[in-house]
Amino acid sequence: MGARFRSKWPWAAAVVSCVAAGVVAVGVPGADAAQAAGEPTVTRIAPGAGGGHPLSGAEGIVDLDRLGYTEDEYLMSGTATTYDQSGLWTDDGRWNTKVTGTGTAYTTRLLVERPSDPAKFNGTVVVEWLNVSFGVDIPVDLSQSYEHFAREGYAYIGVTAQKRGADKLTQLDPDRYAGVDLPNDTISYDVLSQAARAVRANPSIIGGGTPRTVLASGHSQSAGRLVTYANAIQPKDDVFDGIMVHGRSGGAAAIAGGLPPISAKIRADLNVPVFVLQSETDVPLSSSARQNTDRVRTWEVAGTAHADQYGLDTYNPVNARDKAINDGAATYCDTPINSMTFRYAENAAFSHLESWAQGGPPPPSAQPIDAWFGTLIQRDKDGNALGGVRLPDLVTPVAAYGPNNSGGNVTGACLLLGTTKPFTADRLKQLYPTHEAYVTKFTDAADVAVRFGFLLPEDRAEAVARAQAAAIP
Repeated sequence: MGARFRSKWPWAAAVVSCVAAGVVAVGVPGADAAQAAGEPTVTRIAPGAGGGHPLSGAEGIVDLDRLGYTEDEYLMSGTATTYDQSGLWTDDGRWNTKVTGTGTAYTTRLLVERPSDPAKFNGTVVVEWLNVSFGVDIPVDLSQSYEHFAREGYAYIGVTAQKRGADKLTQLDPDRYAGVDLPNDTISYDVLSQAARAVRANPSIIGGGTPRTVLASGHSQSAGRLVTYANAIQPKDDVFDGIMVHGRSGGAAAIAGGLPPISAKIRADLNVPVFVLQSETDVPLSSSARQNTDRVRTWEVAGTAHADQYGLDTYNPVNARDKAINDGAATYCDTPINSMTFRYAENAAFSHLESWAQGGPPPPSAQPIDAWFGTLIQRDKDGNALGGVRLPDLVTPVAAYGPNNSGGNVTGACLLLGTTKPFTADRLKQLYPTHEAYVTKFTDAADVAVRFGFLLPEDRAEAVARAQAAAIP
């Protein structure tokens, strides 16, 4: 890895305008030099400011006390660089950029989840590009893997990187987020880099521990932007140690006015590892970009959907609490939403990426989901997909798990939420004559998944306990 930014972020005159919103500056003196260098100022939002809680945060939704975690929130202010394409961008991902501006002023927020006891921080920070597809910041990777993050002692930072998310913050809580302003999405790539530099330079943001491994993550629309970031910005900025691209399509996001290719792989010469984690929903849209190289690993998780019941159960309440339910998530699909345990694969993927970024071996390779021409997914007689990463809940199914749904109170959202269609009592009895038979098959499948690296031992214990408690058949 290249040399890291080591200087502390300073105090700055801009902090004065934030005091009324209940923020407290962190950093050290030296503002003039920092402003000249384009470094941001990081300021803490007082816990009771405005509406009294972070929007899209975990407090009140996840039992942070049980996890031993603390939620905090900061404003990050500075000037951002904008880029555009330089030369032709082809599907190999070896993309060059040119600077088009260096002085775009911005203020955004950083949502922080960290161990309450700094001694329990393990040195790894996940920096998530918050998803704004439905008009409000959604911390998708946090909603799936917060239990794993807490078990391991990760710190987490959700970055409001795009204008749509910033505008919603100021609309929903203008007092708490006074001054938040992202004038456009062209600066989003540099905002993400500045967030990574900020946490390295300001350990106080995550409780004072030294960040040793900083991972970027992003889901869906944010994943498309991370593909562009990985190919065009990471080689230049070198601020992340690894990248989790979750739920991507085959293409990538525009960096400014240019158009990236319809199909875009991760560049093979990238200096950090990239984990591409795909649900069954994503496969028909991304098969042209399938790849497994020395620096890129792709898993396609059979039976899963782009978003699922677990994620909604975690973060639907925040939308109701913040009166943004119509912008946040759909909950009224025509068929019960997909309940496959995608989170187990995501937890394992984060564990592998962390080790890989620290110099460990690459994650295990996985068979892709069986799909004719990359788009027509092949299924067994019960309707479940063949091939791919197979979690114990799919090896010993109690339902048919589909990748798409219909209906819903947000246009198009249910299409991504998948379905769960329970088997009939007769089919369950045919598959599992006794409860003991079901538990034995499930436990064997869990052991195989652990052996292949697709399931963590801690999640195996949870899964087997759940199988033992299930009324199957």
